[in-house]
Amino acid sequence: MLKSLHIQNFAIIQSLELHFFSGLSTLTGETGAGKSIIIDAIGLVLGDRADNGLIRAGENSAEIVLVIELADDSNILNWLIENDFEAESECILRRVIRKDGKSRAYINNTPVPLKSLKEFSERIINIYGQHAHQSLMHTSTQRELVDQFAGHSDELTALKNLHHDWQILQQRVQQLRDNASEISSRIELLSYQVEELDQLSLAENEFAQLEQNLSRLANAEQLKQVTATAGHRLRNDDNEDISSQLNQLSNQVEQCLAEDPSLTNTHQALLEAVTLIDEAASELSHYAEQVSLDPQALADTEERISIIDQISRKHKIAPAQIPALHVRLRQELDSLTQPDCDLDSLTSQLQQAEQQTMALAEKISNNRSAAAGKLSTEITQALAKLGMQKAKLDIQVSPLKQLTSSGLDKIVINIQTNPGQNMLPLTQVASGGELARISLAIQMIAVDKLEVPVLIFDEVDSGVGGAVAEVVGKALRDIGAHKQVMCITHLAQVAANAHHHYRVNKYSEDEDTASAIEYLEHEHRVTELARMIGGVKLTENTFLHAQEMLETATQ
Repeated sequence: MLKSLHIQNFAIIQSLELHFFSGLSTLTGETGAGKSIIIDAIGLVLGDRADNGLIRAGENSAEIVLVIELADDSNILNWLIENDFEAESECILRRVIRKDGKSRAYINNTPVPLKSLKEFSERIINIYGQHAHQSLMHTSTQRELVDQFAGHSDELTALKNLHHDWQILQQRVQQLRDNASEISSRIELLSYQVEELDQLSLAENEFAQLEQNLSRLANAEQLKQVTATAGHRLRNDDNEDISSQLNQLSNQVEQCLAEDPSLTNTHQALLEAVTLIDEAASELSHYAEQVSLDPQALADTEERISIIDQISRKHKIAPAQIPALHVRLRQELDSLTQPDCDLDSLTSQLQQAEQQTMALAEKISNNRSAAAGKLSTEITQALAKLGMQKAKLDIQVSPLKQLTSSGLDKIVINIQTNPGQNMLPLTQVASGGELARISLAIQMIAVDKLEVPVLIFDEVDSGVGGAVAEVVGKALRDIGAHKQVMCITHLAQVAANAHHHYRVNKYSEDEDTASAIEYLEHEHRVTELARMIGGVKLTENTFLHAQEMLETATQ
């Protein structure tokens, strides 16, 4: 339940602190005192769109803080835990709006996007605005009413998902049918190209290696002669080779070391040179022995390079790019031959999806028909309590021409306000006052279906009065027995039935206007009820009437 609300610099409210209690609480006061501004502030901290025009004149920002007391087993507490928020006995929601248009939202001092704030707040509060009854004119609202009463929200979510998947399959099947010839031609071409590249089986970097091999094979005789000659000149048995000459020089320098040790590094360099020369001579001799004249290998290499060149020219790419092309064409061919591109397979899936979607939609239709009948009876009974004894309400569930994400049904609320009249759609026969009472009747019936612990009514009792207003007050008080209810009202009969009563006052000082709120004890409640009954001039009878009204309502 709501525990407290703090408002700072919002509209005409400079600073306001409001503490809440269980049961039914009413907020009363003169028109324009700021009652609905309090509801607007609650809506803002629950995720409504921010407007920097609501910041109090002369201030740079506005802040609203709402403290919520959590039950141990509440789904609100579970949501906090699932979304990694601190979950204790209280939860603090905070919203700050600034003159520069920026807005910030917080849950337990953790910044959150508005989406998260709204998702959380939907589990806490339902707010019924002053014009809530007008939404009854929309067929979507009428359908949602029946669905809420039927209690099949999980089935509706599943239907939306099935319908979405079904539509995607329909689009895919249609695309395949429209492009069947083009896709078939593409598959045929890809199959030929991939098979050709499969046969070529060109490995990564293979072409560069082939070019090297071709150069070596084409110049094998020259390579053999040059390397053999070079190896012989570096080292042989006739003492004229470079290795022998370096050895002689090394020995001569070694003999000089005794007279001048500074030649040590030079001597060492000559020794290393001899070693390197010997190694090079060995490698050259080995290379010359390995090089063979192989006309067949040369011919095979030339042929493979020729085939690769032909394919690269065909695809207008460099030979080194052929392996990557092979992969891309294979992937495209695989994608076009997957089940989701197979028209027969997709058509079968489409038929199955349609059957599943229609089966669930028909189940929902049956639920709606049953709920509509029961709801029609209960709302008609509630209307009688609200002074429309002769009215009869009937919710008609009729089939649509085609399935939608909401099902197969068109739902229309029909009403007969007086005997002998035809049953006609609500939009054609109900006046504003009648709509308000119908809305209240619906809320009286539907409230037990809501899981949220807090309900706020902002002057939804407009258009009713007298004995009907007393019935409305008692109905709200009954709801307050098991939910926390707040109601802004101008009706004394409703305010008298409250467990708790607040008065909102507007005052002016030094050309400044602000709102304040006070909790009314019994004596002040009587005075406020008398004001609501009698207007400007209050008589003793007015106070007695107010006293009697309060005592009767709270017995």
